[in-house]
Parts: sequence; C-alpha cells; structure tokens
Amino acid sequence: VTKLGDNVNEFQIGQRVVAYTGTGGYAEYAKAKTSEVRPLPDGVEASAAAAIPTVFLTAWFGLMEEGKLKSGEWLLVQAGSSGVGVAAIQIGKHAGAKVVTTTSGDEKMRRLRQLGADAVIDYTRTDFVAEGMRATGNRGFDVVLEMIGGEVYQKSIEVLARGGRLISIGGAFGKIPDTPPTLTDERTVSRFSITNYLKAHPEGFKQLDAALQWVRDGKYRVVIDRSFPLAETRAAQRFLEGRDHFGKIVLIP
Repeated sequence: VTKLGDNVNEFQIGQRVVAYTGTGGYAEYAKAKTSEVRPLPDGVEASAAAAIPTVFLTAWFGLMEEGKLKSGEWLLVQAGSSGVGVAAIQIGKHAGAKVVTTTSGDEKMRRLRQLGADAVIDYTRTDFVAEGMRATGNRGFDVVLEMIGGEVYQKSIEVLARGGRLISIGGAFGKIPDTPPTLTDERTVSRFSITNYLKAHPEGFKQLDAALQWVRDGKYRVVIDRSFPLAETRAAQRFLEGRDHFGKIVLIP
C-alpha cells in the first residue's frame, strides 16, 4: 500500500496486500476499493500473490458455485496448462473429482499429471471427444470447464453426461453463443464471469483469503511460467499469445 483514501482504516501504508479490481491493465500502480483488497500473509511471495486472484477465484466459483462440482464426479478441464486450468485441476482433485484435462505436447502432459490430473489428452493428436468418453467409460462428464470457444465449446457439449454442466468462462479462440443452447437429458450450459460474480456477491472476495492460505500451506501450487519486467510488456504479451506457456505470466514493476 502506497497511499490510503479518506476514512480507510483497514490497511496501513507499507502493508503487503493483493487486490483484484476486475478491470485488468498493465501498470505500476492500481487503485482498488477496500473490499477488493486482502492482506498478504507471510510466506507468500508478491509474484505468487499476483498470480492467484483471477485464476483461483475463477476456478473456485466456476466449479464449486456455478458448476456444483461434487466428490466422485467426472470433471473435464479444457486448456489445462492455462492459469485457470492449472488452478481448476487442483481444486477439482481436492474436491474429490476425477479430473481429465486437455493440452498439447508431452512435457505439458507430464506436468499436468504431476498436478494431479487423472488423465491428460493431447488434443493435437487425438479427438478429445472420443478420448474423453473412453476415459469415463462412455458415460461423459458431470462438469466441463471451457475457455476456448468455437469448435471446442460445441464439442464440449457432446461429452456432457446426463445432468452434466458446461461452464464457459470465455471464448479465447472462438465465438460463444450469446444465448446458451437448450439441451436434453437435464444437461445445462452457462457462461461464467468472475468479475460479474463478484459484483453480485462482493463477499466472495474473502475466498481470496482462503486461497492465499492454501498456497502458503502448500495445499495448492501457484505455477508461474515466466516473469517479465513491466518495461517488457510487449514481449510478455507476445509470449502469452504464442500459447507455449504453462501456468501464469507475471509482470514485475
């Protein structure tokens, strides 16, 4: 904290904090409401803290609140090597789910298994629909977390089990229908935005305290692929768009 607004008593100048403003952007400083700021516990580095809010809050509320994920269910995490994917795999496993994920390349597959994924599908070599159905004994998935859009979004619907829930958190590489399709067999599709969720449920910011403690205690891992100085933001953006990263990319002032 470098500066406090009027009548702010919850924090002190110099205190280590982490914030989630929901607006994004690359900057050395950011203004945040007190409700969007949480104290940073000892034992959690600033770079790790910066990588936590968006991915862990999105994965947690997307899976546990929107998706109603239960122990023993089958979970498919698309783009497992993304920041949200890495968090979702760990949250799913700790929730007692059987987790299948998609990625590309042997090295990413190996690292996702180390994170706890029960099965990893290389979508560049095999059809994830066929492989996903085979992994679940042809029953399909109870919850699918999808962030790609386009064809992946459509195919993710195909692998839903009866009563399955598809949670779409954005179309990074393809369109998502403005109106979710109506499905049979009690299957549902929904769009989830952590920014909109926290606006409607501001008390959800407190879940960040739990996430920070989980990381400090070693229950969850924060995976940072690479850190860039703020002056090299353009290079960081290009690296992100190259889709070769595993986990988060962090900018350091």
